[in-house]
Amino acid sequence: MERFSIGFGPKIFGWTKDGTEYRISLFPLGGYVALPQLADMGAIEGGAGDNKSLPAISYTDKMLVSVMGAVFNLIFAFILALIIWIVGQPSSKEQLTHTVGYVAKTINLDSETEVPGPAYEAGIRAGDKILEVDGIKVNGFDDLQQHLVTGTGRSETGKPMANLTVERDGAIRAVAVYPELVELNSISKERVRYIGISPEQALVVGETVKNSPAYFSKLEKGDILVAANGVNLYSLKTLSDVLEEDPEHKVFLNIKRNNKLIEIPLQAEETPYTKPLGLLSALTEQNETTSLKLLPDYAKGVTEALSDPSTPSRLMVFDRAQDGLFFKEVLEGDVLLSINGEAPKSLEDFSSIVGTILPGQSVTLMMDRGRTPYSIVFTPKNLTSALLPAKTHYLIGIQLNPSPLIIHVNPFVQFSNNINMTFRTLSSLFSSGSDLSVSNLMGPPGIIRVLHTFSVVDLRLLVWFVILLNINLAILNLMPIPVLDGGHMVFATIAKIRGKAIPLKLIAGIQSTFMILLFSLMLYVSFFDVRRWQGDRELEENILRQRALYIPSEFSSKQN
Repeated sequence: MERFSIGFGPKIFGWTKDGTEYRISLFPLGGYVALPQLADMGAIEGGAGDNKSLPAISYTDKMLVSVMGAVFNLIFAFILALIIWIVGQPSSKEQLTHTVGYVAKTINLDSETEVPGPAYEAGIRAGDKILEVDGIKVNGFDDLQQHLVTGTGRSETGKPMANLTVERDGAIRAVAVYPELVELNSISKERVRYIGISPEQALVVGETVKNSPAYFSKLEKGDILVAANGVNLYSLKTLSDVLEEDPEHKVFLNIKRNNKLIEIPLQAEETPYTKPLGLLSALTEQNETTSLKLLPDYAKGVTEALSDPSTPSRLMVFDRAQDGLFFKEVLEGDVLLSINGEAPKSLEDFSSIVGTILPGQSVTLMMDRGRTPYSIVFTPKNLTSALLPAKTHYLIGIQLNPSPLIIHVNPFVQFSNNINMTFRTLSSLFSSGSDLSVSNLMGPPGIIRVLHTFSVVDLRLLVWFVILLNINLAILNLMPIPVLDGGHMVFATIAKIRGKAIPLKLIAGIQSTFMILLFSLMLYVSFFDVRRWQGDRELEENILRQRALYIPSEFSSKQN
């Protein structure tokens, strides 16, 4: 034996005893045993040996050595699974439930396309339990989503299809659902199957907001929401729908308190949830309109009248018409300092200033971008302003009690779940009926990114992901592909059947070809990892921008 390594890649430290190198390598993803008589894999395993003038090894030895890399992956994963079993892993009721909490009537395929919700169209409703997907039992909502994404079913017309086994009021029935392909990332353009359902929530009252209808109705911490106006509640979204449908009447809320059902009447209150916006529109000589949306940015400490256009604030660019025209150089987040020398002190003030500008009059906007002032001078055919009022919704003023769970899953169940997930994904990739492709796989950049994210969120999630990685590596490494250990086993078996060794030049040529293919695949997948990262960053920026639009709910101080 030439080398015994825990991990792959460059050596961190090690020692040599009886001609065998024992080492700890950089990437802690299992390990391997190296014999110089096998095909040289130094480029992958972090070193190279001299296999000349060495005695041949037996078929059994070749098979044992080839399988040891996967064995080390599995041993390492099992040790980590034992640790997770003991300390537990984070979960929630939403992840583990089979019960549908909410069914969307419509879903968005991307930023521009809205279609009917597939689950709603198929007759699935909140409270239904989904037991199987395409005849395979599902273990909770996360597992259900994975089955849908990796599904390969197709209708006669070629449309994606999934056959669900659904339980409702104790009766079991089969439901055919036709998932839509929803865009996950605006840059990578990945699309996956989606049917428009969310899991049942734990509707336990954590606290009531001061001066809200729930506050005055004496809802208590620990109360469990059961129904509203006779509609069973499995999600807070359903309560929102009930409130929006009949906001002018009292809501009769059924709750469970100390195992007793209680009915509480209350009146939902219309509350603003966004700031108002200012719209600056300029008409060109070609009768084309370009515009800016302006968002009030209040001074620190201002907590009241956030939905009032007269509240003093500086004005930031929230959105810009895509065509740009007069405003091409303006970016979201820039601050409007003045219009023709007048500094607007609020949205209402901004509207008044624009109202004084005559048609055809030259306009100078002074803008600021991170303390870098710049000006825009243009002559519109007409310049107008509008105040877009704050958006409102109806609320009763409750905050749910979070329901985190720590689950202790034994290592064998962990292994079974991860192995099933791996084979399900591989099967989907090679199926003509699937909507997954190689571009959906995760390469080194994506793996590193997930490892970093989990390390920040919860180390137990990091350990769970490393378990999944090692099981994936073990399975992939045993696939009968040259370069991988499974390929060594194929070569050894062919040589055994032939009764003589395969020519080294042939093996070297095949290995080299598949090495190039392997690294090409890694580069291809890594390209999409980077695209996903770019898309996610764009999404995060949009979320931060949208977050500036929203305001805390404000309730009146009087009882309804």
